[in-house]
Amino acid sequence: MRENKLIRILLMISAVALLLLTLWIAYLRTDHEAAFLEELTFTAEVDGEMVSFKPFLEETDGRYYLILPSCFQGKETELTVHYDKEDSRLFLNGEKLRNGSTVSGIQGEEVFAYQVKGGFGETFCDRELQVLISEKLPSLLLTVEDTSFLEKDLEADKKKYAQTGEILLLDPSGEAVLTDHLEKLRVRGNLTATLDKKPYTFTLSKEASVCGMATARKWNLIANATDGSYMRNKIVLDLADRAVGAEGYEPDGEFVELFMNGEYQGLYLITEAVEIGENRWDIAEDGGFAFEMELDFRKENGKDYITTTGGRLFEVKEASGRKLSAERKQEAEELLNDVESALLADDGISNISGKPLEELIDIPSWAAGWLAEEISGDHDVGIASQFACTKGESSLLYAGPVWDFDGAMGNVNTPMYGIPEALTASIAMSRPEGNANQNIWLAAMYQNPVFRQVVEEIYASSFQKPLEELLDSGISDYGEMISRSAQLDALRWNEKRLSWAFVLPDGLEIPAEGDYTRFDTLSQEISMVKQYLTEKREFLDSIWIEKKEYCIVEVKRRAPFLNEDYNQTLYYWVEKGQPLPAILDEDREDSVFLGCFDDEDGQQYVAGTPVMDDLVLVARWEQKEE
Repeated sequence: MRENKLIRILLMISAVALLLLTLWIAYLRTDHEAAFLEELTFTAEVDGEMVSFKPFLEETDGRYYLILPSCFQGKETELTVHYDKEDSRLFLNGEKLRNGSTVSGIQGEEVFAYQVKGGFGETFCDRELQVLISEKLPSLLLTVEDTSFLEKDLEADKKKYAQTGEILLLDPSGEAVLTDHLEKLRVRGNLTATLDKKPYTFTLSKEASVCGMATARKWNLIANATDGSYMRNKIVLDLADRAVGAEGYEPDGEFVELFMNGEYQGLYLITEAVEIGENRWDIAEDGGFAFEMELDFRKENGKDYITTTGGRLFEVKEASGRKLSAERKQEAEELLNDVESALLADDGISNISGKPLEELIDIPSWAAGWLAEEISGDHDVGIASQFACTKGESSLLYAGPVWDFDGAMGNVNTPMYGIPEALTASIAMSRPEGNANQNIWLAAMYQNPVFRQVVEEIYASSFQKPLEELLDSGISDYGEMISRSAQLDALRWNEKRLSWAFVLPDGLEIPAEGDYTRFDTLSQEISMVKQYLTEKREFLDSIWIEKKEYCIVEVKRRAPFLNEDYNQTLYYWVEKGQPLPAILDEDREDSVFLGCFDDEDGQQYVAGTPVMDDLVLVARWEQKEE
């Protein structure tokens, strides 16, 4: 009996010891550093509002960074530490900070020894924490209950997942200029929705002005994740707004820094949403249509689409927002086909209504929209984000507003649109043969002599001066305004940004080591933008102001190694009597570039030969022998 009792006691002791050992191993294996970081916040009072901020780990240098808004610049700040982990303690510079402790005298750039220790004294984290403060820009602080919606399948279902929350907008001085409830916050965009730095759209509970823009409820946050200059969208929106003036509507946009649940998300452009309504897109309330050119692979269930006889896809809406009846959809389809018939007719007259193009579309608005696309070198010209509408009592189809220019000004993955000395908006076959997404409409417009004359007039009267001012000082002013924020955004997203960009400036490199500024590439990115726009302006001045004569050289590139998803044909506008510029082709690992040959007589074009007429050349390669 005594032996059995002893055995039972030993078994119980062993079981308890095994349980304690298991718990200890599990404790040691738990990622206490990540768990503690999830709980950790720093708070401060700003204009009577308690605001929270969270540090993030920059994995390439292993340091934590706590980024604070511009309103803390030049001040000694006191931060209160909050964390609910009872089994952990935070140490900054060796000083133990309990939940609710304060850190005083913070001015930015401070580097703290950052340690997290467990309840048994063991160290789970031993890193550095640097505090950085932005400058010059307003700060948008969004708070949502659950950020897991960001991890959903955003490519397929992004519009299904939305959050409510709260919004606080602080101006650079720290004044709370907007506080409201967020009725909806969701991820927006297409390709950009799949990147870590996401674009958003949000709806306020009531109409309000944001950053001085006209009052509304719905707003967009453009991440500019693929644009290393952060300003391509801003440039075109401002340029179009100045050119159009009070005669039309173009969305406004202002730079802000975004904090999501206290964590710094980076530099954004907050813009007015392209939506029907007061202070926004003005279309006819009674019987009006709103159209958007769309890519065929981006069609969504529940929306109304029309494909014209010529193959151009449009999404169509009514001012009421209701789904279109069969009769209304037919009416919209007839309107679009009537316009397209005039566009594609040699004499510019529709074979449906018998009307000339100028009696079917508002030519000045389309010319202005055409110029915004052409000047920027947008690679989606005439196939996506091109809006049109009917408005007022007019039966004309109006263009606008302009939208979506991160893939522009040389930041393009389609070779044609990287050439500034070309009228890319006049090219119909903007994608390979067989691809339904072609620039049918805008290309056809430029072939119409009435439209072309208005384009030249509006360029000279409305676009030339604003473009010159942008190049003289405007772009530099943008750069000065966002320089600090761009530096911090680059830190937040580090080398990922290089993989998101369509094109990088020549010679761009990120140093392997250095302080937090090593990711800053803004000056090189701005130089790339300015170079593109400078060359584009010089070309447009020469063709429309100086009236120089140009020949169009079409270079067909057909090779198995070329990406079939993008245009394989390049177009060069060559001043008559001048030689063709160097062809952008080269030898490959498996083939040798032979040159370009006339598509009619097969003769090779010899470099340096003056071009006297329009040419169609074929680029050829020869397979290397194995």
